[in-house]
Amino acid sequence: MSLNKLRWKARKGIRELDILLQNYLETYYENLNTEDKILFEEILEIETYDLLNAISGKSSYNKKYENIIAQLSKLSILKNVKK
Repeated sequence: MSLNKLRWKARKGIRELDILLQNYLETYYENLNTEDKILFEEILEIETYDLLNAISGKSSYNKKYENIIAQLSKLSILKNVKK
């Protein structure tokens, strides 16, 4: 999938999540191997709030996404928000 299409798919409608996903695309995506690029594309298909909760550590997710979710979590300020 082209980077422009990925940028569009990374727009989830929640400002903080949109910024985080765009930042990930700009920072990490080009250096991912083919398998991880496919996994990131799958992650973009996850429902917005499910993805937000996975990144912030509030819910579980498929373990095949563990590395990318961990990278997203490190970039995120969302996990530092008080419940």
